[in-house]
Amino acid sequence: MPANANKSRHHHGLRLAALVASLTLAAACTPAEETRDAATPAPAATSPALPQLHVTLAPGGIQTASDNQPAYIDVTLEMAGLPVEANTPFLTSPAIFAGVEAVAYGEDGIADISVQDDAGPVPLVRADEDPDPTNFLYWRHWQAERDLEGVVTVTYRAPIDLVIPQLGAGPPFDLRLNDEIVSGAGNTFLVVPATPRPFMVNLDWDLSAMPEGSIGASSFGEGSVMTPGPASRLVTAYYMAGPMGHFPDEAGNHPYRAYWTDNPPFDPDTVMPWAEQVYEAQLDFFGIENPEPYTFFARANPYPGGGGAGLINSFMLSYAEDTEELDGINITIIHEMSHKWVGGVSGQPGATSWFSEGANVFFTRRVPLAAGLMTPEQYIADVNKHAVRYYTNAINDLPNDQIPGLFWSDTRVRSLPYDRGSLYFATVDAEVRAASDGARSMNDLFFELDGMRNAGTPVTAETWADIVAAELGEPAREDFWAMMDGALQVPPADAYGPCFDRVETQSRVFELGFDPASLVARPRLVSGLVAGSNAEAAGLREGDEILQSVALEGVQSDDTSTLSLSVRRDGRDFTLDYLPRGEAVTVYTWERIPGVEDAACPL
Repeated sequence: MPANANKSRHHHGLRLAALVASLTLAAACTPAEETRDAATPAPAATSPALPQLHVTLAPGGIQTASDNQPAYIDVTLEMAGLPVEANTPFLTSPAIFAGVEAVAYGEDGIADISVQDDAGPVPLVRADEDPDPTNFLYWRHWQAERDLEGVVTVTYRAPIDLVIPQLGAGPPFDLRLNDEIVSGAGNTFLVVPATPRPFMVNLDWDLSAMPEGSIGASSFGEGSVMTPGPASRLVTAYYMAGPMGHFPDEAGNHPYRAYWTDNPPFDPDTVMPWAEQVYEAQLDFFGIENPEPYTFFARANPYPGGGGAGLINSFMLSYAEDTEELDGINITIIHEMSHKWVGGVSGQPGATSWFSEGANVFFTRRVPLAAGLMTPEQYIADVNKHAVRYYTNAINDLPNDQIPGLFWSDTRVRSLPYDRGSLYFATVDAEVRAASDGARSMNDLFFELDGMRNAGTPVTAETWADIVAAELGEPAREDFWAMMDGALQVPPADAYGPCFDRVETQSRVFELGFDPASLVARPRLVSGLVAGSNAEAAGLREGDEILQSVALEGVQSDDTSTLSLSVRRDGRDFTLDYLPRGEAVTVYTWERIPGVEDAACPL
């Protein structure tokens, strides 16, 4: 059966209904879990059906930025046609988004925001949500103390301060200055109308204070753009402005675009056209006609670690600025683009990543291998990376419903949906192909669920359980819920096709040697030191302070990689290096079968 059989042909838009973990764990990162709906054709700019929202972003202070005087973006919102009553939700902004703190706008969150309407200045009252204990997402809200009249203008200044993530790397959302280039996700600096009602949004850049040759781009396009939809789309978009690299060379809107800060650790002239080929292959596989433009942003981090973040119609790649080579960049690019089309299922953020991440890892490999954009060696290397990380994860039996509460405090939890989910979907794929003598595959089940989603039917874990049970019988439903409860996943020997066979080896369990929550505490004080661990043997002690954030995902994925900790004890600073590994366990990986041609590998 062709790879794209039984897919529906439709024009997809994208919305982020809620933040969910979508981490590209080649290093630490946290994109948002994405769901899709049919895109609404853009109405005329003067459409009376939609209130107007004109947003202007004006970066400044670039040349004079310092610790005492950071660079900034002046933000202006002009709204017309939206009645606002006193003491009702008026403005909103994330306070925490994927564990990343957003700009607070003054000690009380009011002083830095100015609002005027036709009657004059508008006093505000702030009312925050209670913090989400899982640290996924919660919001600040503002109410007007009187009814608003006519055109409403909101102005404020978003400071561009370097934020070193407590988690050690990513999410790459923070508002950042890389030399003379400003970038960041809207979820860390934008204040928007607190209504689900759609607007005709006009997004403008004022680059008069930027260096010569600067351009402004967002997830919606380059320069001034108009886009219909709720204001929340602005929050889930990415923004970059300055004298940045760009592809294609000519200015203007293109179906696929890319922008980057100076001197990336890859050749943009090679990587960006290749990424466009990936984008086109995914459009074909997922049956996307008349797609919205898609944008690839890339920037350096002035600290260890990096990763990717999938946002609306775009994704952002980050990497340590001193990196000379970016291992796995091809996989990261494919994975983040694939989020646009794979989507997710409804449910609690983090608890649904078994699908959004597990299925995405599965299709991240399948699509480019079939399109000739990934070699069989690259394909099976990624399979084995996830498999080894899963089998050497000491908590790989953690029930799915416990993931949200631990997600941001333990890298083993953050990686689990990727690894366990992808192995589960490989198993389902093998079982469907076997039961149908190769006539059907996981592709068919995915497109069935996707069709329901695009028809407006809510899709949940229960929806998937019904689909897989209808295909394979009730035991498949039981297997799914067993996976969700933490059952070990071991795909069949031929799960990855005729080119590969399963082998059994030994590898050592990832063992940090102390409570991982110590790394996200403030201050980072070591607790729960494991007696007899390599951390203790290296000299780490209970109560030691870890001075720098630590990116663990890369170390967890490589059982030969050592961990370096900057430690303070009794006023003395020193460095400890050790191998964060414990006892040996059985792992299952796949190796190439000699004599099978490359052309036989894609399923």
